[in-house]
Amino acid sequence: MKRVLTLVLPILLAVFVLAACGSGGDDSSGSAETAHGGDHPMSGMPSMSMSMPAGAGQAGGREILISDFKYTLPGTFAPGEEVTVRNDDTAEHTVTADTGDLFDVEVEPGATATFTVPGQPGTFAFHCTYHPNMVGTLEVR
Repeated sequence: MKRVLTLVLPILLAVFVLAACGSGGDDSSGSAETAHGGDHPMSGMPSMSMSMPAGAGQAGGREILISDFKYTLPGTFAPGEEVTVRNDDTAEHTVTADTGDLFDVEVEPGATATFTVPGQPGTFAFHCTYHPNMVGTLEVR
């Protein structure tokens, strides 16, 4: 029994020490310096920045949501209104006018982008260039 304890005790101690050393890897409360710089595996990758206008995405913000390969619109838009598109899918999508070049915006997975709706009232059909089954209608009043 003494021999078993002599073998098991150092192994258990080593396991606890190693577990304690590796416990900081998934801490989301770190500083911005830790989160965005240093030895992060993606720190050498090119970055793309998309900004969201003030008020967008908050209560009352005007936003087109893409989720589960479907568009959800908040209703009608004013002529010339700037709108945020939020892509909650894992695939890239677009919001592209069916006719003309009235609007065409690409949105990476998990990102947002903005565009300006047409300046004249009307109903404007749109689609995703990557997923033809994704369609919607933008109503401008």
